[in-house]
Amino acid sequence: MKKMSKGMLMAALICGVVQWGGTPVHASELQEFALDEYVVTAARTETKLVDTPANISVVDAQTIEERHYQDVSEVLKDVPGANVIDTGVGAYEKVVRLNGDDRVLILVDGRRVNIDMGTMSRASFDLNQLPDIGLIERIEVLKGAGGALYGSDAVGGVINVITKKADIGYGKVNVSVGSNDYNNFSTMYTFKANKTGMTVSASKEKQDYYKFRDIKTDTTKRWHGQSDFENEKFSLKITQEINDSNYLEAGHDYSKYDGNSPSFSTYNQVMCLNKLEKETSNSFLKYNWTINESDEGYFQYYHNETDYANLGIQGVISTGYMNEKVNGIDIQQALSITDNNKIVFGTSWRKSDVVTKGSNNYDESIDNLAFFINDIWEFSSNWALNTGIRYDNHSEAGDETTFSLGLNKKISDNSHVYFNWGEVFKAPTTDDLFYDDGGYSFGNENLKPETGETWTIGYTTMINDRTKFGISYFESDLEDAINWAYDDNPEDGWEPSYVENLDKQKKKGFELSLDHKINDNFALEGSYTYLNVKEKEGNSKSYSKDPNAIPNSYRLGLKYNDNKWNANLYMRAGSGASSKSYLDSNYITIDLAVTYEASKNLSIYAKGYNLFNEAYAEQAGHFKGQYYSPAQSRRFIVGAEYKF
Repeated sequence: MKKMSKGMLMAALICGVVQWGGTPVHASELQEFALDEYVVTAARTETKLVDTPANISVVDAQTIEERHYQDVSEVLKDVPGANVIDTGVGAYEKVVRLNGDDRVLILVDGRRVNIDMGTMSRASFDLNQLPDIGLIERIEVLKGAGGALYGSDAVGGVINVITKKADIGYGKVNVSVGSNDYNNFSTMYTFKANKTGMTVSASKEKQDYYKFRDIKTDTTKRWHGQSDFENEKFSLKITQEINDSNYLEAGHDYSKYDGNSPSFSTYNQVMCLNKLEKETSNSFLKYNWTINESDEGYFQYYHNETDYANLGIQGVISTGYMNEKVNGIDIQQALSITDNNKIVFGTSWRKSDVVTKGSNNYDESIDNLAFFINDIWEFSSNWALNTGIRYDNHSEAGDETTFSLGLNKKISDNSHVYFNWGEVFKAPTTDDLFYDDGGYSFGNENLKPETGETWTIGYTTMINDRTKFGISYFESDLEDAINWAYDDNPEDGWEPSYVENLDKQKKKGFELSLDHKINDNFALEGSYTYLNVKEKEGNSKSYSKDPNAIPNSYRLGLKYNDNKWNANLYMRAGSGASSKSYLDSNYITIDLAVTYEASKNLSIYAKGYNLFNEAYAEQAGHFKGQYYSPAQSRRFIVGAEYKF
């Protein structure tokens, strides 16, 4: 008998689960884990979770408030299949990986905010730049390629941050202080007068220094030199109703993130100081309409501007300045052909002008024009087929047509099995193409775009009125994957880094999740994610395992809630890490958040991070027994929130 592959085994397991887990659960029995809520990210229009052929997680405003998350990156750390990577100490960026891929599209209210000049990794957005957490109504996390609907960057998935609507008068003020001279102040207010609504928020987060648990000496240390950061944010959104089916929105998001971030130089084997400043200013104007009573459409213009300054790595690299200006237009319309058939179609245009000065100099522009259509067809009472096609015309990467297909079988109102497949088209960033800092690192204008395909099969069900279970398996196969190569033996002396197209990159893995309400006060949530990443380059005939990917990720949370108290104890763990990139193959961290509702309007809370003071790193890389970017050591925050 032939040995069954993990992919075949997972597909068989999912199909088997469908047989024993498909007993209908009456809607009246459901309490906390219903699958009848609507999501918009997977199909670019509202669909119920149970009708959506995709692995998608939703974090709502209630969960955000109960756990008093300080920012979006902290939210995403608790999402199964998502890994947030802190790429440095202090004021460095945070990026997210979905299905092991940091090529993730970030949306704010459906509007793309990724930068086209790229970041320090294959990602193209720093999570520090997202709007303040108090402004957010929900976050939808789509795991799996969304290229045929969203285009470049949506290789690992799509994260859509949806902000609060101005439909009622409501406001809150939040103040917190904590370890390492941490403090955070935020406020938001939303109101509606007649047909005009406005939502406004402002925040300032600050930390003066950074502590870590040194894995070499097993002691807690403070970084010598400066390791501070400060993040200021402001958001404004105004909504004007034209009539019952049309409205106009205009808004602006601003963020200024700066501070100092130490890093280790493999060139002269010393700790260097990076002084960083990053400023974003994003504005938009959007006109929304509805036809046929339910089919929504919109026209949107947006302008995003990013200024980034690295004011020098002391003794190694000189000052560098980067500026990107983006102008974009999105047009979309949903149209019901019949009661069982809806199409979503549209076009988008985006132009990025990037100027860099200092040790790296280039002045270049790229643009992209795209057309897309997605057909949602319920061909029976329990089956739905989603098919999509997208055409991109990119000024540097050329023309590309991508396709997608999703098949959903609704077993009951609270149970479905799904399959989706999609092609990938990822254009090089301007840094990939044009970067040149005088010989230390340089881009490649002959790069090909990354292409390939991904697929996911999954099953989600309400086992009973208290328990939700999900299982999924995915594979990704990329051609011409773009990779920045570095010297593997820095002790031999400095060698420049360069960018190249790998022959192939393969990813596969699976995800298990379970949410269970124990009783009226206690609830349990847990997940396990397996990831395998392999690459083949040059004349190599075989694949090599990526040592930077941690194969096993675990999450386990226990929640307590009554009329006055809310507590969340959360464990995160990883295992199987390669000794080439990590000093310890395993780690476990424990976080705790406790909230006391002192009154209807006032809540007091405390949070503890890394309670057992684990020495670990989320970002790969070490030298002579020390991590380049160790995670923060044990720390605490106390705060209060007042609603009015």
